[in-house]
Amino acid sequence: MAHELAFRADGSAEIAYVGEKPWHGLGDELPKGATPDDFLRILKLPTIKRSRVRFGEGPNQQTYDGAHVLFRHDNKLPLGIVSPTYKIVQPVQMIEFFRDVADTIGGHLETAGVLFGGKRYWALANLGEKETIRGNDTLAQYLLLTSSADGSSATEARETCIRAVCNNTVSAALSMKTKHAIKVSHRSTFDAAQVKRELAETKGHFAAFVEAARTLSRVSVTNKQAEDFLTKLLADSTTKEDVSESTGFKSIMSLFKGNALGGTLLGVPGTAWGLVNAVTEHVDHKARAQSTENRIASAWFGRGDDLKTKAVEAALALA
Repeated sequence: MAHELAFRADGSAEIAYVGEKPWHGLGDELPKGATPDDFLRILKLPTIKRSRVRFGEGPNQQTYDGAHVLFRHDNKLPLGIVSPTYKIVQPVQMIEFFRDVADTIGGHLETAGVLFGGKRYWALANLGEKETIRGNDTLAQYLLLTSSADGSSATEARETCIRAVCNNTVSAALSMKTKHAIKVSHRSTFDAAQVKRELAETKGHFAAFVEAARTLSRVSVTNKQAEDFLTKLLADSTTKEDVSESTGFKSIMSLFKGNALGGTLLGVPGTAWGLVNAVTEHVDHKARAQSTENRIASAWFGRGDDLKTKAVEAALALA
């Protein structure tokens, strides 16, 4: 349901990308080597404005100083009600963050855009690191920067991994000593330079996740073990008393048994790594969602992302 993504007045999506088309198949393609200026030129991102909340009718209308409404400058679409102290991070700042990324933490901007009409916005950069798990199964290191204009989330810079064979976003949020995410509350001013310094000091997380994935690729998992694993993993995410009858359980088991993208690669069939990727593919592409936007939001920074993280950590316990 790609038509539910944010659109401009001319009907084009508020998305830009370099390389392969992103998940929804929409957006403006930019040439390889596109700069932040190229992204800004194509996206024409909205500016987030604020106004005090007004209530009442006619001459009796009053202003409430305890809350502000945030809205887009171009079409005046309201985005959320926030406190007067809410520090706005503009969509343009998502792009500007990566202007000197190659000199500080490496890599290049690959895609950026708007979700939910401007309530959420993001930019995703390929950091240039790529490692093979086994055979032709490779992971690439990415940095996802997200923020909101509706009070739903902090501004966050998060390391993540994308598996080349299926374009799935594999959760790299392991319980390790290395930090993989930096959050800045909207009660504080977003200091891009400080966040970049912290990210530059963050070393070893991608390498640690790659080693964890290699370990998982050598851990054998039977169908019965996979069923027991999923029964525990999905216990809190389904209303069905018998988890094995849930759509999610059936979907993941089908993917685990060989129907997943890259499901036949070395180190995937009948392994804990294959089980983790079955969960990931279900979350990213198969799980029920009200819209494409909701699925992506869930997979990147919602319940789906939490489920992927739990799956990795639970799978490592099998090693």
